[in-house]
Amino acid sequence: MYEQLIERIKTFTKSKSSEELLLPVSPDVVAQTTKQLGFSLPILLSECYLQLANGGFGPGYGVMGLAGGATSDFGDLLETFQQLKSDHELEGEIWPSGLLPFCEWGGNIFSCVDCHDPRHLVTTFDAGALTPQNYSITEFFELWLNDIDLLDFSLPTTGDVEITNPFTGEKIRISKHKPDDQ
Repeated sequence: MYEQLIERIKTFTKSKSSEELLLPVSPDVVAQTTKQLGFSLPILLSECYLQLANGGFGPGYGVMGLAGGATSDFGDLLETFQQLKSDHELEGEIWPSGLLPFCEWGGNIFSCVDCHDPRHLVTTFDAGALTPQNYSITEFFELWLNDIDLLDFSLPTTGDVEITNPFTGEKIRISKHKPDDQ
């Protein structure tokens, strides 16, 4: 289902870096991670780990890997999730159930995906603040493949961005909107 998008991510990654991609993981590694998290990964993210690489691809400092894969400043995907959740809760905030940091930008900024929402919407974690975005994890990768600055994309500006639907190949528009309180 996601094969074309994963192949595009692979091609794009190889065109941007001379470094080899990490090896993909086994289904057992994905199963162990989901057991430790207590919830399932979005299918696209699981398939990236199974078919593409154990992290290290994507925007910013890249997608964090599972055990033995690419790491953030806090460790692999599971370790980063545990650290951010713990830090957030120490500040008296509740970490949303199923919110999983998956991509590091540096400077304590992470893109997170809502694993409980069937749309798998992305939220930006920036130095303790959680800011919901108006795009899914699939659209996250599409925007990146189309050279859209995902950190700037979330700013309160208006306008549309055209991306390719990974399933139909048709062009679709994603609208950036100004928040009501602005």
